[in-house]
Parts: sequence; C-alpha cells; structure tokens
Amino acid sequence: MPETEAAADGLRRATASWVAIAEPGTRLAGLALERLGQAISLSPDATVITSDHDELIYGRRRNPTFKPGPSPELALCNELAGPLLCVRRDEAAAALQGEAPDALLQSLLLRLGGPDGGAHAHVPMVLAHCGRPRSEHGLAGVVRAVLRARGEARAVVEELGRGRLRVRRAVRREPSVEVIVPFRDRAELLDRVSAGVLRETAWDNLRLTLVDNGSEEAETREVLERLRRDRRVRVCRDDGPFNFAALNNRAARASDADYVLFLNNDVEVLEPGWIEDLLEEAQRREIGAVAPLLLYPDGTVQHSGAALGLHGYAGHPFAGLQPDKRTAFGSAAQGTRNWLAVTAACLLTARSKFDAVGGFDERFVVAGNDVDLCLRLLAAGYRSICVPYARLIHDEGRSRGEHIDPGDFAASERSYGEFRTVGDPYYNPNLTLCRTDCSLRRPDEL
Repeated sequence: MPETEAAADGLRRATASWVAIAEPGTRLAGLALERLGQAISLSPDATVITSDHDELIYGRRRNPTFKPGPSPELALCNELAGPLLCVRRDEAAAALQGEAPDALLQSLLLRLGGPDGGAHAHVPMVLAHCGRPRSEHGLAGVVRAVLRARGEARAVVEELGRGRLRVRRAVRREPSVEVIVPFRDRAELLDRVSAGVLRETAWDNLRLTLVDNGSEEAETREVLERLRRDRRVRVCRDDGPFNFAALNNRAARASDADYVLFLNNDVEVLEPGWIEDLLEEAQRREIGAVAPLLLYPDGTVQHSGAALGLHGYAGHPFAGLQPDKRTAFGSAAQGTRNWLAVTAACLLTARSKFDAVGGFDERFVVAGNDVDLCLRLLAAGYRSICVPYARLIHDEGRSRGEHIDPGDFAASERSYGEFRTVGDPYYNPNLTLCRTDCSLRRPDEL
C-alpha cells in the first residue's frame, strides 16, 4: 500500500479525537506530543496544527525550517505542512472522503486550515526531525483540487520548480488605477518614475497624479511642463510642510479610480506587467494592501514585507539578501507571502477599502503610516501580501533622506500595540529581531 494510502487508512481507523501524522523516516522531538497537546488546549477553534522541523543527518541536526503562523497565501504556493501534522480526526477523515492524494499532509493543511487560515494553529518549535529528503511530488495537483473546492476553478497553478508554485487569477474587467507620486524637485527621479509608469507599464487604464510638495528648481518645471502634455497626467501643488500621509490622502480623495497605487518617486519600473501582477491579488475580496518585491540597485532585497517588532518597531525581513537566498525562514522570492504590513513605497489597494478605513493616519509624518494602514485593513478583515513576481528598484532614501520625525515613533507605539512585544504572527519567534537576515535569535536577545 503506498504511503499516502496507508496514512489515510490509519487516520480513518484511529479512535482518538486528534491524530498526529508523521512522514516515514521522521523522528519526533522528545516533547513533541506534549507540545501538540498544549496547542490543542490553547487553540479550541483549530482543526490542524503545524510545527517547525529540521533534518537529522548521520545523527546531527541541521537545516532548521522555521515557518510563519497561518499564512493562507504562502500555503498555496509552498509546502508548509512539514513532516508532522496534527489534525482533528473527524474533520480530516471527512476532508479526504476516501481519497489518499499525493502530498497528503499539505492537502490536509489546505483543506482543514480554511481559505483564511482561521482553523490552523502553528507551534513555533522544532517538533520533528526529517531523516530523508522530503518529496515535493503532487503539490500542484493538491492546490488545484483545493482551489476547485473553494470555487476558484479558473485559477491557474504554475509550477516554478524547486517545489514552488504560483497561483494566477485573471484580472476581471479592466479596473482603473490611479498612481500617486508625491515629490519635491529631484527632476531626474521624477522623470524616471514617470517614464516607468507611462511608457514602460503595460496597464493602459491608469492615471498618474503627481503631488508637488514645494518644488523650486527649473529642471523640475521643465519635466512637469512636458508631462502635462500627457492626458493621463495630473499635477497637484501642495506647498505645506511635508507629511507623506496627508499628501497621499488628498490625492486619493480626489480620485475616482477603482484602485489607488501609492508610489515613491525613487522607485524604478523594471517589467511591464507589474501592475497586473498586483491587481491579480488586490481584486480579491479578502485582500487589502498588495506590494511588490522591491530591490536595491545592487539587486538585493529592500522590501518583501514588514515584520512588527523587528528593530523594536518594524523592519523588512530578507533585506540585504539576494531574493533567492535560502534562510531558515525561506527566501524573499519563494512565493506570495502574508504580512501584517507592506510598504507604501509601492502599495496597491482598492480605493473603496482605503476609504473605508479612513486612509493614512496623518499623525504619521514620514514613517509608520503604511504599517498603521495595513493594521487597520487587517482589523477590517483584509490581509496584506507581497507578490515577489512583481519587482521594482527602490533607491531607498534618495528622495528625502532617512530622517524620521520623532512623533512617528510615538504614533507607532500607539498603533502597533502588542505586535511589538507579543510578536508578529507572520514572523517566527525563533528568528532574530536585531537583524533582517532571518538568522536565529541568540540566547541573550530579549
């Protein structure tokens, strides 16, 4: 009997209310069952529980894999079940309905965890040690079956190799997009970002709103005079003190577009399909803010999402690494990831959702406004994600430097709340909060 059939048969024959299923060759940590039992008690709504794991090679533990908490988007494009899964027996047996699919544990995770991950709990501890290479066979078929069951039969699952998948959803109709770029002088940056939006982007139904915050240089006036000849361009003047949140809010309030895309002037477009890549996800009812993978000019990661608590407030995991660099937390390029927040250096959201939560909080002058916005979107039921297939260059800090208003720290403390201290559910507590390289937390870290 194949291994998946044996596991499915054992699940149906079990009598306990919860069942732990381990892949062949897996050894459990000494307290694995005790920790799973604690998780069952602490998560009464859960039907499936995952944990972290590592490899056991010639008696030595190596290559730990530390996962985020329940991440419904990442689970659709990566194998997150691991070699050990704990499931409610009755719900698991009903989900299989006599099937024994390849990638059985991942199938159970997706079916039992639900489309929003609400029935999934994660134990951030290494409870299993793999004794042999893990198979990636059958992942695409499992995801296709799950999407069909969720009513997404038209979604396309692309296999990208190395166990990575991408779920594609066609953009419905042709929604309008308002790209909002605040700036002050720096004519070379203004010219570059405008050319990227107007000439190098494939999405036709867009408008570019340039918010001039007190420019004075002749070179800037020349660029603006040329841009005004394009019917898709609108230039607004606001000479008040710089306030990123207020500048973007005023432009968004004047927009009638279906979606607003907030874009820094120091961002460079690389590929024509980037807006469509973001729209695929932003059009989904449950998604709030969507951002691309942003790279430094040297090709390393600048932004792939924000983790609260990093550096004491919020930071960018994987920053400074190559996009495909493997860490214990995966890589920036491994697939669409859930985050508590994404950066407003390039952020797309439905205008209706942006308006419904009140836009950016103007008490934030420079930094933190994007995290605060995403947290309010989350409270309203909308998840934030980073789509690594859309990639742009971000010359971070070139437009206005790296100064942060002191009031932004106080506003962040109010907004971020317990996520700064209790932890970010989309990060992993085994990872350092002092660096962005996703390395392991040292024993002396608080």
